[in-house]
Amino acid sequence: MLRLLHHDPAWVAEGRPDQALPMTLPAALLLVLAAQPGWHSREGLAALIWPDAEPADALHHLRINLHRSKQLLTAWGQSTALQTERARLRLDLPTDLDQLRQAQRAGDAEALDRLRPTGWLRGWRLPGHEGFGQWCDQQADGLQADWLAASRRCLPGAATPGAATASTATASMATARTAAVPTLAPPPPSSTAGALRADGAGSPVPDELPGRGAELQRLRVSPSPALLLLGEPGVGKTTLLRQVWPQSPCLQGLENLQAMPYRPLLDALRAQLPVLERALRQPAHPLRPYRLDLARALPELAPDEALPPLDALTAQTRLAEALIRAFEALTPLLLVDDLQWCDAATVEWLQMLAHSGRLRWRAAARRHEIGPALARALDSLRAAQRLEDLAVAPLDGTGLAAACRQRWAAAALTEAQLARLQALSGGNPFLAGQLVAAGWPTEGGDTQTQTLPERVRQVLQHQLRRLPQAARRLVEAAAIAVQPLPLAALHPAAPAAAAEGTAVHQLHQAHWAAAAEQALQAGLLRRDGQRLACRHDLIRQAVAAGLAGADRAALHRQAALWLAAQPEADALTIAEHWQAAEEPQTALAWRHRGAEQLKGRGRFDEARALWQQVADESVDAAQSVRARLELAALDLFDDLPRGHRALQALLAQLPAVADAAQRQQIEGRVRSALVDNRVYAGDLDGARTHAHELRGLLPALPVRERVDALEVLIELAMREPDIPGAWALLARLREDAPQRPSLLSWEGQIHWFGGQAQAAHDALARLLARHPEYCRGLTIENDLAVMLLALGRLDEAEAMARRSLDSWRGVPHTEALSLLVLGGILTSAGRHAPACQALQQALALARTQGSAAFEAEAHVRLARSLLRQGQGAAAAAALDAAAPLVARNPEPLRVSQLVLQRVLWAAAGGPALTAEEQSMLDSAAARSSHPLVQTRVCRVQAELALLGGDAPAAMAAAQRQAALAGEAGLPEPLVEAWLLQVRAAALLGQPQAGGLLLGQAEDLARAHGLADLAADAAAWRP
Repeated sequence: MLRLLHHDPAWVAEGRPDQALPMTLPAALLLVLAAQPGWHSREGLAALIWPDAEPADALHHLRINLHRSKQLLTAWGQSTALQTERARLRLDLPTDLDQLRQAQRAGDAEALDRLRPTGWLRGWRLPGHEGFGQWCDQQADGLQADWLAASRRCLPGAATPGAATASTATASMATARTAAVPTLAPPPPSSTAGALRADGAGSPVPDELPGRGAELQRLRVSPSPALLLLGEPGVGKTTLLRQVWPQSPCLQGLENLQAMPYRPLLDALRAQLPVLERALRQPAHPLRPYRLDLARALPELAPDEALPPLDALTAQTRLAEALIRAFEALTPLLLVDDLQWCDAATVEWLQMLAHSGRLRWRAAARRHEIGPALARALDSLRAAQRLEDLAVAPLDGTGLAAACRQRWAAAALTEAQLARLQALSGGNPFLAGQLVAAGWPTEGGDTQTQTLPERVRQVLQHQLRRLPQAARRLVEAAAIAVQPLPLAALHPAAPAAAAEGTAVHQLHQAHWAAAAEQALQAGLLRRDGQRLACRHDLIRQAVAAGLAGADRAALHRQAALWLAAQPEADALTIAEHWQAAEEPQTALAWRHRGAEQLKGRGRFDEARALWQQVADESVDAAQSVRARLELAALDLFDDLPRGHRALQALLAQLPAVADAAQRQQIEGRVRSALVDNRVYAGDLDGARTHAHELRGLLPALPVRERVDALEVLIELAMREPDIPGAWALLARLREDAPQRPSLLSWEGQIHWFGGQAQAAHDALARLLARHPEYCRGLTIENDLAVMLLALGRLDEAEAMARRSLDSWRGVPHTEALSLLVLGGILTSAGRHAPACQALQQALALARTQGSAAFEAEAHVRLARSLLRQGQGAAAAAALDAAAPLVARNPEPLRVSQLVLQRVLWAAAGGPALTAEEQSMLDSAAARSSHPLVQTRVCRVQAELALLGGDAPAAMAAAQRQAALAGEAGLPEPLVEAWLLQVRAAALLGQPQAGGLLLGQAEDLARAHGLADLAADAAAWRP
C-alpha cells in the first residue's frame, strides 16, 4: 500500500521494511496518479509538473520520468500497476487514500480518526516545481475539508449549530477549489452505519481494553457537547480517550504550569502549524479574519510581520474566537487530559465551547484534585445539560487478570500472584504495571495500608534505584521540567572544552542517549515526538517528591536556563522554575516578561497584577521603574491627567537607576508616553518640552524604543503643524521599521494635516484594502471617515465612522474621536438631532478622559450644529466653553473652526469678533497652509465684510475661498463660497450676477448630501 496521509510517504508491504518515497519527479508523478484515481491525459499531467515548458518539451519530460516511475514500481513489486495508452494513463495502486474514501462513504468514525489527512505530504516538495507544490497544497485543503465534513456527519446525535456552520464553510471552500484539481468528496455516508453508532445498537463493541467495554461504548455513542472522565490517577482515563480517538488533538494540562493562559491550546496548535498556515492562506477560510489575533499567541504564524497595536477591549474575545476557529479547522472533536491542571482561561474557553456546541470535547480529570473554580465551571455545564460525567473505577479482579494476560503475558502470573497484585494495586492499572515491572507480586513489599501516592512512591523509588546514575538523573530532570523537553535540556551541558563535533562532545551525547534508552526501557520516560517526559504524572510526582532540596533547586535552574534560550519562551513557566530554584528576583524579571505576553493575549487584569508585583517586590530599581511604566501605559488614554501624574512620578524615580544605558532607555519610553499624553490632552507646550528631551535621546535608544518615539514625534509635528518635519520623521521611521503596519496610516495622516485630502484618503484606503484586520489596532476607519467627509462623500463617511465605533466601542479615547467625526458628518448632512446626540456623548467621554483637546472639539462642533438650528444662546455657551480650551491648544484646524463659528454667531446677532480672536486666527493662518484652515479664513473675511457692508471685499474673499476649495477638491467649502458670492452680488445690487452660481451651488450641495446648504441655495431663488 502507498501511504500518503503520513508526513513521510512510503510504500508499505507486509513483512518488509517501509520504503520511503524518494523526493524525485518520478515519485511525484506516482503521487499525482495515485491521489486521483482514473485516467489522466498526458498533456494535463505534463502541464501540472512542467507548467512553464512548451507542450512538446513537457511531454518529452513526462515520457522520460514515467520510465523511471515504472522502475520504482518494479522495486515495490508492482510492475503492472501503471497502465499507459497513447494519450492517457492511470495507476492502479492501493493507497491509504482509498481507505479514507471508504471510511467517508461508510461513515466509519474510528477509521476517519485514524486516517486524518493532516500529515498529507507534509514537507514533501520538489524545489523548482512550484506547480506541484500548489497541487499538494490544494489537495491538502480538499482532503481536510472533505474529512472534516465526513467526521462531523459521524458525530453521535443531531448536528450542532456550530457543526452546521463549519460544514457550510468547508463546503464553500471546497467549491472554490480550482476545477483543474479533482476533489475527493465521498458520496453521503451510510445512514444505517450512522444510526448504529448514534444509538449504541448493532454489533457489540469489542473489549479492546479489558474490563472497560462499557466505558468505551459510552464514549463512542455520547451526543453530549462535553464529556468528563473522572477517576483516581493511573486508573486509565487517558488510555480510554486515546483508545477511541488516537489521533485527535489533545489539550494537555500540566501541573504547576497554569500561569500562562491558553497554554494547552497553543501547545496543541503548534503541532498542527502547517495545517493552520494553509488555512490562513485561503481568502474565504473562516479563520483568516482572525490571522493577526492568532499570531499574537502563535508568533510563528507571522514571523516577519510587525503586528498593529492591540485593541484592549476586544483582544481577549477575538483571541478566544480565533482559537475556536483554529480547532474547527483541525478536528470535529477535541480531547483534554488532566483538566484539573488547565489554566482558568482554557477552562473558560472550554466552557464557552460546550455552551455553543460548535466543537465537542472529551476530557479526563482527577476527581479529588478539582479546585473550586473548575468545580463551579463544571457545575454550570451540568446544570445546563451540556456536560456528561463518566466515572472510571479501578478494575475488579477479573478485569485486572485479563489486563495482565493481555499486557504482561511474559510475567506468567499465577492466580495467587494475580490476587496479591489486585490487593497491592487496588485495581489501579498503572500501579499494577509498576508492581509487575518491579517484581513485587513475588518479592513482597506490603503497600496495602498506604495511600495511592505513597504506594506509587515506594514502588518508583525501588525502580529508580535499579537505574544507572545517568538514567536516574534524566528521570529526575524530566520530573522537575513537567513539560516534554529534548534530551539536551535534561542532561548537564558538555564540558566547556568539548566543542560541538569533537570526539569529547560526541562521547558526551552518546553517554546521555544511552541513559535515555535505559530510562525508556524501564518504563519511566516516554517519547513525545523528539522530546522526553515522565511516562505518567504519578511517576513524575513520585520522583519529584523524593528529591532533596538542593537537587530540586539545581534541576529547576537547569530547566529555566534551557527554556530561556528558546524562541517565544513561556516567560511565566521560566519564572516558576526560578522561584522554585530559590531565586525570587530573577523570577520577578521573568514575571515582567510574562506580563507582556499576557497583555498580548488580551489578559490585561492578569498583566496588571504581575506588573504591580514586580514594582512592589523588585530590589532592582530599573526593573521596578519599568513595571511602573507599563502600569502607567495601561491607563495612558483612559484618564489623561492621572496618566500624566504617573509618568511624571516615573521621571522623578529615574536617578535611582544606576546603569546609564538602562536609564536612557527607560527615559526614552517615559518621554514618548508623555509626548503622546500631552498631545491628546491638548497641551502642545508640554508636549514640545518633552519632545525636546526625547529628540536628544533618539540616537542612543534601541530600535524598538526609537520607533515608538518617532511615532509620537510625528503626531506632534502634524499638530504644530510642521509637515516637512513630519515627513522627515516618517522617513526615519521607514528606515528603522520598514514592515511597520502603521507606516501607511502615518502617510495618510501627514497628507491630511498637509491639506491633501485625496492623497490622504488613497493611502488609508490602500492600508484598509491590504490589512482590514488592522482596524483593531489602528484608527484606519475613523481617519478614512475624516477624509471622506472632506471630499464630500457623506454616506461613505458615515458608514466608515460607524464602523470605527463598532471596532473601538468601549475604548474611551478612540470612541470619543469617532463620535466627534460622526457628529461633524451628520451636521453637514443636516441631521442635527443625531449629530448633537453623538457630540454630547463625545463631550462626556472627553471629560472622563480629561482631554481638553477633545472637549474643545466637541463644544465647537456642537456650536456649529446649534447655530444651524437657530439656537444661538446654546451655541454661544458652547463657544464660550471652548474658547479657553482652544487658547491652551492653538492648533490651526481647531482655532479656525472656533473663530468661524464665533463670526457666524456674530452674523446671527451675537457679539462682534474680538481682537484677540482675530489675532488667534491670523496666527493659525500663518502657521498652516491646510486648505480647510485657509478656506475658513476666507469665509471669516467674507462674513465680516458682509457684516460691514463692504460687498467688493466680501466678493473677493469668497472668490479666494472658491479657488482654494476647488483646487483642493473640497465640495462643502466650495458651495459655501458660491453662496457667499451670491450674497455679495445681491449687496452690490447685481443679483443676476449670482444666478449661475446659485444653480451650481444647489446642484453640488444636493449631489453631496449637504442638506442645509441645498436649502440655503433654494431660499435664494427668486
